[in-house]
This record gives sequence, C-alpha cells and structure tokens, in this order.
Amino acid sequence: MIAKKTFWATYDNLGGLILLNLTWSVLSLPWLMVFYALVVLGASRSGWELFIATFLAFEVVFFSPPTLLLFAAGMRWARGEAVQFKILFDEVKKFAFRGQLLGLMIFFTSLLLLVNVYFYRQIGGWAGLILGSTMVWFLIALLLMGPYLFPLLILRKGNLWDTLSQCFLLMVDNIKLSIGLLLANLLILFIGAISVAGLFCGLFAVLALMVCICFRELLPKYTGQHLPEETPRKWRELIRPWEV
Repeated sequence: MIAKKTFWATYDNLGGLILLNLTWSVLSLPWLMVFYALVVLGASRSGWELFIATFLAFEVVFFSPPTLLLFAAGMRWARGEAVQFKILFDEVKKFAFRGQLLGLMIFFTSLLLLVNVYFYRQIGGWAGLILGSTMVWFLIALLLMGPYLFPLLILRKGNLWDTLSQCFLLMVDNIKLSIGLLLANLLILFIGAISVAGLFCGLFAVLALMVCICFRELLPKYTGQHLPEETPRKWRELIRPWEV
C-alpha cells in the first residue's frame, strides 16, 4: 500500500521532486563538505573508524535544514497538495534552526554510543559484551526513530522535546513498520550511492516523500480522524494517460 502510494505520488510530482532534489543538492553543499571530510578522516584510519565516520557523515546530511525542506514538501505532496517553493521556504525558515539543533543532538548521541561500543569492545569479557550490546540496541532504536523526526517536527511546530518523546513512542508502538521503513530507506540510499547521480537528482526527495506518506497513514490511529477516500489508480494510466 505504502509503496503503491509512493509510486503514484512520485509519478504525479516527478518534475517537482527532481527540481526540489536538485535544490537540496545545492543547499546541502556545506553539509556535504562535512560529509566528505568525515569520510576522508575515517579512510585514513582502520575499518572501524571508517564505519563510524561514514555513519556519522550520513547523519550530518540527513538531519539538516535542506533535508527538512524535502520533508516539508513531502508532507504536502502526501496530502495531495501542490507545492509552491516560496511558501515552502518560508515554512522551513521557521524550523531550520531547531531542525539543525535536532540533527546535532542525533549526531552527538550517535557518536557517544559508537565510542562506547568501541570502548566496551576493548574491555572484552561478559561485561564488555553486555554493555556493548546495550549500546548497539540504543543505536538501533535511534535509527528506527530517525525517519519520523522531521515529519513530527513539522507537525509539532518545532517543539523539540515533544518531537523526540512522540517519536520514541511512535517507533515503539509501530516497531514492525519502523523496521520496514528503515530498511526501505537504507535500500534507497544504497541505490542512490551506487548511481550517485540518482541520489542528487530525485532519490533523496522520493525517500522523504515515502516517509511522509507512511507518517500520514499512521496519523488516524492517534488522531481518530479518517483520511479522505482516494480514487483507486489503475496501471493503465501509465500506458494511456490521455484516457484518464
């Protein structure tokens, strides 16, 4: 269901998605420079340091104000609304600082957890194994929370602590969906990393759109409000769009 809705939303807004993703690519240059610096720093070390650096580098780019722009647009497209760039930029300006602050919180929390995992590995024994495993589970929980953070930040009008607490509860209450969403995000990022151009020309915007559609489907469970009924789309529309 989510995959089908994402496909049709992408089909309906393909031009806007590509344009928005290209805009994101330009606006993200400072964060991409940090990404590059972290990866180069990690590459000069051992395999474990490279993994930590790459993981943190992705967080720097993903939890940034330019990415918040993608989610703000995705929330509108998920509702079937048109996106006007001027209105979109004005909306994101209100949350840009808090979005970056949220990103820094995620970054340093991840860094602390990864450093603890490395430290407990050096200890060894049962104590090191148990403590290290606990840190890994905390890190997995943080990853599962990640996709919900920006949609909730927009919905909660920038309230950071309320966003974090609601995000945790949403992840726990929908653990299977959260795991599926995380795996789907990793798959899209993997495809984008292979193609490179795809990540900057549309895939990142599609990823944000998919998360927003998934988030919107969850809302009735907590608000009690039903989503408006949508006209079923047929695959024939792809072959003969003029008949629709």
